Amino acid sequence: MRMGHDGRSRGIMVYELVRDWISAGMIRPGERLSEEDLARRAGVSRTPVREALKRLEAEGFVQIIPYRGVIVAEPSEDELAELGVVRECLEELAARLAAQSITHAEIFALEAMEEEFEAAVAAGDVARMTETNQKLHEAVWRAGRNRVLVQLLRRLRDRNIRHQATIFSLRSRREASCEEHRALIQALKDGDPDRAAALARIHFQRAEAARLRLRRGLVADSAG
Repeated sequence: MRMGHDGRSRGIMVYELVRDWISAGMIRPGERLSEEDLARRAGVSRTPVREALKRLEAEGFVQIIPYRGVIVAEPSEDELAELGVVRECLEELAARLAAQSITHAEIFALEAMEEEFEAAVAAGDVARMTETNQKLHEAVWRAGRNRVLVQLLRRLRDRNIRHQATIFSLRSRREASCEEHRALIQALKDGDPDRAAALARIHFQRAEAARLRLRRGLVADSAG
């Protein structure tokens, strides 16, 4: 894959590729990254790879350790909790802004995504649930018309998603998510910022509590 026409654009391309690989679990926490291998996979020289790795280190995706090289970072439970506190506030803000500016077309799109999510639940398709859930939440973020907020939420989501098992392995969270999504969409449809913000906060808190239980191995309510 050869992209970009100058060093900076190639560095950005490599940064986005590696970030996406880490977020998707294609590169696992604790795994060592080789500049040479990344350069070969991305079709670039090692210079833009180094640039990309410095940015990934600054954002907490990797650690550059003297004499050991580059390691995919794995935040501690405390760090994940801190990320969760910030994201909860931003999710609440995003829903509040969305309720003030969302269009009829965006409401229609959200309702279609929720139908797709519920179809995935009925089929027991965890991968499709996860993908559709991410699309639905990102659509709410974008409806708030604040690009900085969307960028921050994407970064927090990407840092979190690769470290925690999907909550949709829990049957209880599948049905609860359907109900919570429908309530949030209705609040957005009604143009009620306070209700939308409160529902977004509750939805995030419940999802995070389920992820924490999964991370600690405290639940047996799996898809089976």
